[in-house]
Amino acid sequence: MAIITSQKTVTTTSQSIISVDNVQRDVLLHAKHEIYIGNSGVTSTNGYLMDNGDEVRMSLTEGEDLWAVSSTSSGTLHILVSKID
Repeated sequence: MAIITSQKTVTTTSQSIISVDNVQRDVLLHAKHEIYIGNSGVTSTNGYLMDNGDEVRMSLTEGEDLWAVSSTSSGTLHILVSKID
């Protein structure tokens, strides 16, 4: 099992935060700013809102990725991914 941790600076331009992979992954996100998550077309209008301090746990299946965007300025998103290689 591989555990990967990272921090991403999320800006007002949507960006990939977890890339497509050929295995299922368990993901834990912790927002340090108002951040929206979703697919490659995520915006502050259609994304899932994570307020400062929020945590989200999810599973991404094979072939899925995750994107994020901030509505104002930039903020940090802490990411933990667990997967079986």
